[in-house]
Amino acid sequence: MKPERLARRWKRRHAQLVIALREQLRRTRVRGEAEEVHNLRVTLRRLRLSLRVARPLLEDAGRGRWRDWARGISRATSPVRDLDIAGEWLAASRAHLALLEEWRRLRQRAWQRCRRRLVPPPRGAWARLHASAVSKETACRLARRAARLEAGYREALEAAAPRFFHLGEEDRHEFRRTVRWWRYLRELVRGRNKLKRDAIHQRLLAVQETLGELQNLAVVREALERLTPSPDRNELLGLLTRQQEAQWERTRRQLRGLQVLWR
Repeated sequence: MKPERLARRWKRRHAQLVIALREQLRRTRVRGEAEEVHNLRVTLRRLRLSLRVARPLLEDAGRGRWRDWARGISRATSPVRDLDIAGEWLAASRAHLALLEEWRRLRQRAWQRCRRRLVPPPRGAWARLHASAVSKETACRLARRAARLEAGYREALEAAAPRFFHLGEEDRHEFRRTVRWWRYLRELVRGRNKLKRDAIHQRLLAVQETLGELQNLAVVREALERLTPSPDRNELLGLLTRQQEAQWERTRRQLRGLQVLWR
């Protein structure tokens, strides 16, 4: 793809993300429903990737404060999102009403703590997220940076994939984040119309979904262990263990398939 075309695409999508984030932050602060919290987190991640790619196009002034704010929003919403994942699993598993009610109380307390931290970014931060006119030189710099980022993600996954099942929890999280960053970057570089035929994107999407489900089940276990012990809870823990074992095997298959990306 020509650098100028990539730069125009980036600028259009970046502006859409900035607008979406402002609206989603407003809606989430008002209601805090599960879908709103999820959408806020996804948009924030995509915007962070967009900023990472477009470093040559944006001024550095104030960017550090915005990054700190974005990390704060992610940390604030993480406990709520974890409980939402657990709640969906509990409902699908037909948990008893007593456990669901206890989960609702945990979620309400987590949301109250989260809502107090959903504050707007520092003064003037929104304006600093917008890029000025894109010259041919800056478009070429953006294209080179996108290529360097993709190469870095590829190398990181190639090095870590064979050792995935021996990695610690935080390193597995980092592996999953790298898969996600590469997928988002691929969506920017390739364009929506070409993604269905893009073998790299399809493979990354499949791996991300598998790793995401593995992480979700771990989140569910943490939530279940916070609930009051009962026969129903013990039965659900047994079901969860079986699901986790099956998901580990799916993850092994997906990671073997990931190797085609660096042959």
